[in-house]
Amino acid sequence: MKNSPSILIIDLNNFARYPTLAIGYLVAPLRQAGFKVEVLSPLALGAPAMTHEQAETKLEHFKRRIYFSTHPLMQAWHERLRASHAHYQHRPHAPTLQLLEQRLKTNPPDIILLSAYLDHYPTVEWIGQQAAQYQVPVLLGGPAFSYPQTIQAWSQLTGITAIFAGEADLVIADLVQAILTGGDLSAWEGVNTGAKPSSIAQPLAALDQLTLPDFQDFPWEHYPHRIIPIMTGRGCSWNICTFCSDVITANGRTFRSRSLSVVLKELQEQAQRYQARDFIFLDLKLNSDLSIWQGLIENFQTVVPQGRWIATVHVDAKGENGLDYTTLAAAKAAGLRRISFGLETGSPSLLKRMGKGTQVERNARFIADAHQAGLSVRCSMMLGYPGETVQDLAATRNFLSEHQAQLDRVRPARFKAIPGTRFERLYHKRPGRFPGIEIKAWDYQLARAEYRNVNGGDRTYRRLKREILGIIHAINSKPLRDDARQFDGLM
Repeated sequence: MKNSPSILIIDLNNFARYPTLAIGYLVAPLRQAGFKVEVLSPLALGAPAMTHEQAETKLEHFKRRIYFSTHPLMQAWHERLRASHAHYQHRPHAPTLQLLEQRLKTNPPDIILLSAYLDHYPTVEWIGQQAAQYQVPVLLGGPAFSYPQTIQAWSQLTGITAIFAGEADLVIADLVQAILTGGDLSAWEGVNTGAKPSSIAQPLAALDQLTLPDFQDFPWEHYPHRIIPIMTGRGCSWNICTFCSDVITANGRTFRSRSLSVVLKELQEQAQRYQARDFIFLDLKLNSDLSIWQGLIENFQTVVPQGRWIATVHVDAKGENGLDYTTLAAAKAAGLRRISFGLETGSPSLLKRMGKGTQVERNARFIADAHQAGLSVRCSMMLGYPGETVQDLAATRNFLSEHQAQLDRVRPARFKAIPGTRFERLYHKRPGRFPGIEIKAWDYQLARAEYRNVNGGDRTYRRLKREILGIIHAINSKPLRDDARQFDGLM
């Protein structure tokens, strides 16, 4: 390409200790098309990377107690405290903004591609205003731009040329060219300029056509370990949990899988390219496609000798789903070091209302088998789900207590009411289906609702929750198993 246009990609997703997979998927086809591409990562400029689930201190336990408190006096403060914490965590990073401002003054790129989460609104607003001063177009995207009203709320920002809603991997080069040459953006599915109703691109089906992600621009020297992100497929084969927002994100809609041969080739080539043998599979549920799950177990050590990996799975009550003890032991031998799953609760009735598709006994069997196989076991769980009772909390407390020695990390989350989820659809249809939750307002800019947990003020309820948080703190204070420690701090 003659006089190749310059593209500056700004990656605001500074929450992990490995390259951003979505950015790698954009850089590769753009370079292949002949564009000059530069990636600006705040981590390279000293911004602290957000870490998760390292061995906890008493301070973390204290902060969690505040976050999960449902004391009547705290209910009114929850949203303010959450907003304040989010503002602090995602506040604009001054050195990054200064570098960008200087770059726009002295050597502006032809276009800026901006990847962001919704909490990055203040930074995106600032970047748009700066880019507008120098007439540099900005194409914004991110996983959360998959809901019409959220897209509309962000389309009004100054300096944002368009928001792409969907997976841009196979169209990004042509789309950038269209923006630079003044093409008709209204003809593009998923491109939103605020001039018409929101458009969301159809899920990408041809995953085997994806170009190998390019991570060469990321600050590898700042990562504690060389860990390469990879996905074998997109979406989740279960896709029913009422609360889940992952399945409505740009690449989480509908389940699609890549071919095993393509995945194995990527593992081998990326390990050689970046001189690394540790991988994190970012699939929502790696066992969604059992042929991929079994194929990885059988072939991982062949393509990445002495390689190690971590993954998330879905524990289903309908059969073993590749999670029986024999298979888990084989996965450990194949390099799997930590396995994560969504426990959510120890209450059978609450699991059913959540649409999890599993049973308490099945979760217990999985934890025991995975631990016995030598795997570090991590789970996520939820407190405050609509209709959660004292009996539900007691069941969860008992479950965690019984399996405390077998769990290495537990990540609790407060229930979130999120636009686009099955919860929102069911709630609007029949609010009485979700007792104990009073929705005050829907915030589409941040894609969340402010609500009040009516049932949370009961003293017994609060006592049981404190006991649950105490068990979680005891679990999370332990060091990880030796052979999983290189993955400490990762989700």
